[in-house]
Amino acid sequence: MTFAACSHKPHGLTLAMAGAEQRLQFVLGEPTADGWVLLASREWTVPGQSLRFLVPGLKETLDGFGITAQTIDRIACVRGPGSFTGLRLLLAAAQGMSAGTGAQLAGIDYLPLLAAGPGPLLDTALHVLTYARRGLVYLQSFDAPSLAPLSPLSSCTLAEAAQRMASLGNTAHLMGSGLRRNPDFFASLVAETPGFSLLPARWDTPSCDQLLDAAQTARYQTDPLEPAYVRPSDAETNLPQLARKRGLDPDEMDQRLKTLRQKQA
Repeated sequence: MTFAACSHKPHGLTLAMAGAEQRLQFVLGEPTADGWVLLASREWTVPGQSLRFLVPGLKETLDGFGITAQTIDRIACVRGPGSFTGLRLLLAAAQGMSAGTGAQLAGIDYLPLLAAGPGPLLDTALHVLTYARRGLVYLQSFDAPSLAPLSPLSSCTLAEAAQRMASLGNTAHLMGSGLRRNPDFFASLVAETPGFSLLPARWDTPSCDQLLDAAQTARYQTDPLEPAYVRPSDAETNLPQLARKRGLDPDEMDQRLKTLRQKQA
């Protein structure tokens, strides 16, 4: 945990939170005449256990400043893509705090957030690949250093990812947890495409400054945040097998799922 020096009670705080992958993070910032000042940040590696650490950790941090959650005016939350469980827990926590404090909410897209780390230091295409599930990655490509998107966010197989990156040229930097979870594939890809360079793992997690920067430029609202899942959940993908194991008709379960989606649309 880190604290900035603070000689007075801050007001109108911004809380930024991320938990799309294994790392859970939050950052508190206070607005100033020149932008913002970071007051505190905390992070844990606790996949699937966000609420167990987030709310108590935030309360402990606020108590350290002698303030309450009522001083938080805005809450920005990474909305995905990433872990379905992690995103649901984090968005639910943000919504609960908003309901109790009246804070406005904003969503932060995860892959552009990651690109904002090394992107300004580069002068080639930057491909951000994060782990989706076995054999799948989330992919989005950006121009560097401008960070203008070169492709839309997508979920694709490793082979599809290689094809999409190659279509944008044979010189680029690659980053993200998708590299770490598929090391053999990307080692072979770089050997076949010498113009591709893999960035180190330190860029796989956004810094507290990146989170707070994204929170300052996000669009805030009073409505609940919508997660960016991008792909169907594993439960939806495996619905026929799950239904058979429970003695249910897979076709009937599929129709029920479609009916539910139509009601939510």
